[in-house]
Amino acid sequence: MADKDSARTQCTAPELLLKVVLAGTLSHYETRGMIDDKRLEHMLHAGKQILYKSHQESDVRQNLGFSPTVWQGLTDVLTRAIPALEVQSFEWKNPLSATHNGSSSDLIALNYFTLVKDIERLNDLCTIARNLLATTKKAQNLAAEKGFDQQILKLIDVCVRVTAQGFDGEANARNEERWQKIVNLYKRLLITCLQFLHNFIMHNEHRKLVLWLDLFGNSQQTEVEAPPAVASTETAMSQTAREARIKATVDKLPNFGTFTTEGSLGYNIDDVHALFDLMNTERAPDGNTQGAARMLMDKIRTDMERLSGLSASQLDENPEALLKVGAALRAQLPTKDFPLRTHVTNSSPPVRKAVVSIDRNAAAGQARGMNWTDLPDLSQYGDATRMNTEITNDDISMPRSSQSAAETLQEAKDELMARLQEATPMMGANGEQTYDMNVNAEGGVGESERSMDGDADSVEEEEDEDEEDYRNPGDQERGLLTDVPLVLGPTEIEALPMIIQAGIVDSFGLKGGERNGAKNMQAVRCHILLAQQAGRNVLRELLIFIAAWDLPDDEFYFKMMVQIMEAILQNGLMSHAYSDFGQAKDIISPAQAVVIKILTHIFRSKYSPAAVVDSAGQARTPRAPATLTRVDVLTVRYIFTVFRGNIVPETCALIYLQGQIRAGAALAEDFPLNLWDMERVYEGVYQFLEFFAVLTESNDWKGLLVDWEIVYDLVTLIKELDASIPKAALITELPPLQPTKATNGVDTASNAAAHPASPTPVAVERPYDPTSMDPGPGASPEEPLPPTEGDDHTQSPPLGTEDPAEFEWRNLKKLIVLVLSSLVWKSPTVQNQIREHGGVEVILGCTQYDAHNPYIKEHAVMCLKFLLEGNRENQGLVESLEAREVAREGGRMRY
Repeated sequence: MADKDSARTQCTAPELLLKVVLAGTLSHYETRGMIDDKRLEHMLHAGKQILYKSHQESDVRQNLGFSPTVWQGLTDVLTRAIPALEVQSFEWKNPLSATHNGSSSDLIALNYFTLVKDIERLNDLCTIARNLLATTKKAQNLAAEKGFDQQILKLIDVCVRVTAQGFDGEANARNEERWQKIVNLYKRLLITCLQFLHNFIMHNEHRKLVLWLDLFGNSQQTEVEAPPAVASTETAMSQTAREARIKATVDKLPNFGTFTTEGSLGYNIDDVHALFDLMNTERAPDGNTQGAARMLMDKIRTDMERLSGLSASQLDENPEALLKVGAALRAQLPTKDFPLRTHVTNSSPPVRKAVVSIDRNAAAGQARGMNWTDLPDLSQYGDATRMNTEITNDDISMPRSSQSAAETLQEAKDELMARLQEATPMMGANGEQTYDMNVNAEGGVGESERSMDGDADSVEEEEDEDEEDYRNPGDQERGLLTDVPLVLGPTEIEALPMIIQAGIVDSFGLKGGERNGAKNMQAVRCHILLAQQAGRNVLRELLIFIAAWDLPDDEFYFKMMVQIMEAILQNGLMSHAYSDFGQAKDIISPAQAVVIKILTHIFRSKYSPAAVVDSAGQARTPRAPATLTRVDVLTVRYIFTVFRGNIVPETCALIYLQGQIRAGAALAEDFPLNLWDMERVYEGVYQFLEFFAVLTESNDWKGLLVDWEIVYDLVTLIKELDASIPKAALITELPPLQPTKATNGVDTASNAAAHPASPTPVAVERPYDPTSMDPGPGASPEEPLPPTEGDDHTQSPPLGTEDPAEFEWRNLKKLIVLVLSSLVWKSPTVQNQIREHGGVEVILGCTQYDAHNPYIKEHAVMCLKFLLEGNRENQGLVESLEAREVAREGGRMRY
């Protein structure tokens, strides 16, 4: 027996060496200067030896990962090291030193040599900890038990705060170079911490849920604006009330595992809330209260074991069983004051409780953090595919008709023109038009008669304040991880989307009930991600990252984001995500444009597999397209409603205003958007049209779009473009060919079949690019269009302009013609719809050369072929138009 105990306590050589390194490192951070530089270098070298072994040898990983002493030592080192980093990196942590002139950048440069070694030392230890988690659950649980994961979160916060700030010191080349080197080291440490978090939650549902609550579950906590004395008094009073409540409850508790005479457990949900609030308080309660709290906790644990038939350790390792028994326990508790419980009558169908309600439109101020009683009942989150099997007539009905859309369009035009009339033109002394900026819309004098310079200064100050609010690094309301995409590049950031993917994407390798339970947990975490502001912020930045770096479809990061957004789609939350990512100043925000881009990718792979090519440009093995699911139908209906109700009217209003400016009815300086805003509108509209182009490749989706009369929206848009944007004349000299790498775009099934290796057109972030490629012809899969002359995807001449009022909407008319061609092919219904909405004339007008839309003539001819085929009414209309005299006006054709 003695030999067995001695073997258990015996340390292996790597463990002993790591303990020595941890002890020395801890002493170094506790008392600076206690260990000389030579011994610190020896410890650093020894740490790298352990790092190498932990990477190469699985027995070393297991030996170290299963040691509670090792994890405790790692936690102690970070606990001491993080404050040391803050003092050397943040001027507000070191206010007494006058050598850095109040600049954090100068302070970092001043502490350059010590920071280099400290960050390197911590990076080695965090890398070792990351490697130890390869042994999965036991090491993960030990790391959580010792609180190492919480220290990693604090370290991430420090890294983000440093790397997200620009250089704010005095102009000094040496200081700036040192600062940049330290920032790069912090980025490296940040990457290691993100990799640790990913390994920390892999194949561990309990750890995933806890991390989700740490990252996204507490953003609802806001400080109450009250005087400090009052706030502290209220806190003390509330804590006293909680302590008294717990003591009174414990005094009346029955024996463990038994019920009271009334059939209850002896405590209610308020008692549980009081217990958990007391555990999270900063002021420690007295000894008697602590003892009572332990008794109540033991009582709850015993009741959970009795209800589940499992031990406490078994429940900790089985999050599905833990949530189920939690729900069963809540069912036996009085429900008063339970904030998230949904009361359902017997006659009402069961309501699937949305975690989205946790934080949306929450009242400011009194908001408490989440605890286990706030979690939804797991049984309410069934298999996501189960609700997708039946599509009802209500699901495919369109609430907005083409008539209501026409009214909305006219209202948008009138509203835009009315805003321009607010600044009334007057004749100045020199005969020029001037504007009285102090006259309000009602004709009276505004409250403020500030000068134009004052107004400009005010606007600049407001913009600066908005920028500071949005870009404040480390702002916990924005979320711990939100600024990570702002500081890392595509090859550095991969661990972050992998963390999100591990939390909400379907787990592979699981079977039966275990897989169903994991899918339920993923649904819960998916709802939590979108319910909290921090989760929505980080997802928004991850999406914008794709546009900012112009990532192609075959990039690893893009593939991760596709999986994440597909999980959101499967949980029926895509419409919530799109709505949450909107911005008041944008018709389509950058994040929303990327959402549509990813949806296009998902639907192309799912419903038009013949159009999908791999990264090598080769067509994949053909497979049958999927059948329509209810969640996809509802999502597409929502996207189409947004397109009809917002995108088309507001875009057409801008195009109409461009036409009014060209006609002299408005001034170019009154145009409400700048060039960058116009490009963002354009890229969003282009993504919507690409999405619908992909849908038309499926007969099922094509039928729905025809029933919803998408023809009206497309014809309205192209008519507005034709009326307001003049065609560009032919330019004889074309720039030399410069092949560019394909990013993404619309390729119909016919184009993919005819040109499988051809590059795709306009990119998401910078679609308004003179070097963008021609998307090529589009037609039905059964009758591909023949390649037209010049359809070798040559570059178009640069036609860019710096005046937003003269924005050309490149390739937009051509893409609309392509979508109409796919819709009208062998469809008498669409043939008639195009004629009824006046589309025949405008398509006929597109047969003229337009440098803004290369090769649109060829595509319009093919569209006309499909439009006239077997339709006497359309043929007669074209014949009557051809009989008229054609007059040329302003480079346009008028019939």
